[in-house]
Amino acid sequence: MRRVWLALSVATAGLILMGTSSMAVADDSSSAMEDKDDKQEQQIRAQLHKAPGLRNNHIDVDVDDGIAVLEGTVDSAREKKEAQQLAHVGGILGVNNRLEVRGAGK
Repeated sequence: MRRVWLALSVATAGLILMGTSSMAVADDSSSAMEDKDDKQEQQIRAQLHKAPGLRNNHIDVDVDDGIAVLEGTVDSAREKKEAQQLAHVGGILGVNNRLEVRGAGK
């Protein structure tokens, strides 16, 4: 009976070790994804800064897994739409436009 237990213990330890190495690979890929998100955030900020009508607005940009989130305020619905269009840089899958138009609904 001991031999069977020993064989099972070795097999179980092997599975545990394999699972640990898989998790290390996942950590590396999540780090690469964060780097990509950061790069996309910088690209979007640069696009917004280049746009004359958006330059003076405070717009926060956050990218998570290819989804850009825009928060802040703009002067008009046209500027809100323009910011959303400019946020579609390479690799962005979608834009969650949470920008508010100053004075709208008041």
